[in-house]
Amino acid sequence: MAGKVLIICLLWACVNVCECEPVMFGEVSSPQYPQPYPADILEQWDLEVPQGYQIQLTFSHLDIEPSPNCGHDSIILVSNKKVLGKFCGQNSTDRFHPGHKPIVVSSNHLQLFFLTDDSNPESHIGFTASYQAADPKPLLNGGVRFINGTNNGYHSVIEYYCKEPFYTFVGTPNVRYTCTEDQRWTADDHNDHFPVCTPVCGMNTEVDFGGRVFGGKPARPEQIPWQLLHNVYTRGSASLISDYWALTAASTVDGLENFNMTWLGGIINSKDKNPVTMKAKKIIIHPNYKRVPRGGHQTNFDNDIALIKMSDRVPLGPNIRPVCLPNKTHEPVMEGTMGTVSGFGGFEKGLKSEVLRYGHIHEYSSEQCVFGNAPVTDNMFCAGDDVQHVDSCQGDSGGPLFFPMLGHGTKEQPYEVRGIVSWGPSRCGQVSKGYYTKVQNYLSWIEETMANN
Repeated sequence: MAGKVLIICLLWACVNVCECEPVMFGEVSSPQYPQPYPADILEQWDLEVPQGYQIQLTFSHLDIEPSPNCGHDSIILVSNKKVLGKFCGQNSTDRFHPGHKPIVVSSNHLQLFFLTDDSNPESHIGFTASYQAADPKPLLNGGVRFINGTNNGYHSVIEYYCKEPFYTFVGTPNVRYTCTEDQRWTADDHNDHFPVCTPVCGMNTEVDFGGRVFGGKPARPEQIPWQLLHNVYTRGSASLISDYWALTAASTVDGLENFNMTWLGGIINSKDKNPVTMKAKKIIIHPNYKRVPRGGHQTNFDNDIALIKMSDRVPLGPNIRPVCLPNKTHEPVMEGTMGTVSGFGGFEKGLKSEVLRYGHIHEYSSEQCVFGNAPVTDNMFCAGDDVQHVDSCQGDSGGPLFFPMLGHGTKEQPYEVRGIVSWGPSRCGQVSKGYYTKVQNYLSWIEETMANN
């Protein structure tokens, strides 16, 4: 049986090329149906309907040798390399068993694998099923609506849309499809690329309509919607950068990778009773960060950056939205003007803030920021405000330094996370400066890590 599993893995890895056009419907059945199926076989079917449809599979007869977990003979359904079901027997208490209702897959492609071992003692006859193109498939983070006609009729027109203003289309995809005479949904520009909705980053309500901060001001609802808070093992912050991923400092999560970390978002008060709660599925610390034992003292903050993947998609809305990643530039990180740092950390006399606070700071040269013994590298930059005494503080670690300055973001220049609160002098406000991880140096690592995980 292990050999068959290997064969399936190899089949999944293959790219199946079909020279024929996808059909609107068809039938499939086990070998020799309605006679008993052979022993010790592996059969594969690639079912496909036209682009823009879902595929619906209906079993009219199912008679496969029953066994615990279908360990002997089985029919396996696979879509997008994910197993949707493994079935055998004739009846099942599983409410997803194909004998109960048609199976609708939110894709236009479905693979069937039929496996049998070397015995079929009761001479089971296998299965027969029909498949057809169902209504247009739904769009993740969006939807579809009929512009003209209904029910796949000739000249019917559908239009896909994203859940604005929180999602938008990538590039200039096809959003309108017309049902042709042979009942095929065809893109108006005859391009087969299916539209994809992606989160809109760097926006807050102020734009739409018109770690730690020492000496900062309280934030208003929807003003810094990418700010996340962790407040259990230690207080720290992170920045939401998509509807699954957040960016933080490695020093904030070092040693906590195997803990059940919970992050809170959509709040401006740490004691808010209705936060958006996100559980970390995976914490990935930069491989070149110098790790320290839990409770140890870090003396080297180079590569102080980490990514957090949440276990579920974050429900974006006015109170919780991602911030943009920056572009690579050789100019000063904040382009000679000011940015904004935010967090729930210390703000006066060592007190932690219950409310989200922010402050405006500008960049300093490393020669103006000499404190402590930690090495200074090109992967970090110094920022603060000696005049207004604005600085990040304990409890803000991992939080964002974003640009442009809060209140100056536009749709043409959305907010970007330029820095991550990293390290500074032992006493907040004493020097009113601190070091931040330079996010632009890690764009390739961030993109590759998210793509591979």
